[in-house]
Amino acid sequence: KSPAKPVKHRTKKTVTTEQEVLPAYMDLDYWHGNLPNEDTANLVKEEGQYLLRKDLVVLTAPDSILLSVRTGHKVVNAIIKEVPTGFRICDREFHNVTALVDYYQIRKIPINISDDMEVTLGNPVRRKAWELRHKMITIQKELGSGSYGVVYLAQLTYPRQKPITVAAKMLTEIDNDASLALWKEARVMQEYDHPNITKFYGVCNDNMPYYLVMEFIKGGSVDSYLQANPGLIVYKRTKIASEAASGLEYLHSKGCIHRDIAARNLLIDKVAKVSDFGLTRKTRNYKIDPDKPMNLRWIAPDVFESSVVNKATDVYAFGITLFELFVVPYDIPYSHWTADEVNKNVVENGFRLAPPREMPKEIGGLMKECILEAHIRPNFKMINIFLNAQLKKMEREGMDTEGKKKFKLW
Repeated sequence: KSPAKPVKHRTKKTVTTEQEVLPAYMDLDYWHGNLPNEDTANLVKEEGQYLLRKDLVVLTAPDSILLSVRTGHKVVNAIIKEVPTGFRICDREFHNVTALVDYYQIRKIPINISDDMEVTLGNPVRRKAWELRHKMITIQKELGSGSYGVVYLAQLTYPRQKPITVAAKMLTEIDNDASLALWKEARVMQEYDHPNITKFYGVCNDNMPYYLVMEFIKGGSVDSYLQANPGLIVYKRTKIASEAASGLEYLHSKGCIHRDIAARNLLIDKVAKVSDFGLTRKTRNYKIDPDKPMNLRWIAPDVFESSVVNKATDVYAFGITLFELFVVPYDIPYSHWTADEVNKNVVENGFRLAPPREMPKEIGGLMKECILEAHIRPNFKMINIFLNAQLKKMEREGMDTEGKKKFKLW
């Protein structure tokens, strides 16, 4: 006879694509995985609302679960302890987490948080569409390294749907700063939907490794694309600039500053898309420490005096990116200078890049305006209008297909 099948208890296990056995409570629709406090507060908004999670920062108690509940203006956490015979809270033990939560939620029995605080469970906060499960991701091959991990080609499969080819950024560092950086990027990206912004699918955060799942762009980064296509015509270079400006105009309209605009952070397929939101902040002004490492070749000199980045800082970086888009063969800005020399010449002595000779005169004028003093730089709405007008002019003059029309160059 074949071996008897194991009995399926209420504490059944779930298997991920990596065949790792996970606790059954991770299948609950109000389980939100390893979630930072800030994101918990954003989800649990109404009195009594609750969710289950692990504490992203305090991972010293792997056998504990947090039951996070909104009470007044704050979110409090009741600790559920996993024990050999089940789960314990407030000296009461249950066979599984579902029974535990139902006991307090259905009967409206208060949970003691501390000697002077009790909370009563209201409605659960269900998982959002962007909270993906690991079993939905199938890793295929490595694409490269990101700002805090490795990027993989992967397949994302929603229930009863065909797989979608995606890029999955895997968090390889497990320190608090790296984990919080991933969540900051996810927090920014989940709000945006624009043809020139990389599409965000979600985060896998039930267990390590965490994945940030994004649209896969076949053409790769624009800097690599320019290196591989030195003969790219002026029209197509201008089109990349226009599409990037459109994405950045949208980003700024949502009150966000990107903080890391460069050709390496633009991706290209049929259109160019702004990517890498690891440094992006939803704020009008953001205070930074100028002594910390920065992308010196793209950062506005005024940042070193004010210690503040804002929308005008993004415009300066876009001006430097315009240089990248038109210099032939492709090269980084100030390629003949070390970082110390860039600091001395640009930040201290006021040197500014000249438009490359391959750049049309009109676009060269735009580039120069973008790297002027902060208060007179154009905004991205103006930049987008200007670049669209340049594209239409090129199309009228026959630049759209052959690129043979002669332009007045620097």
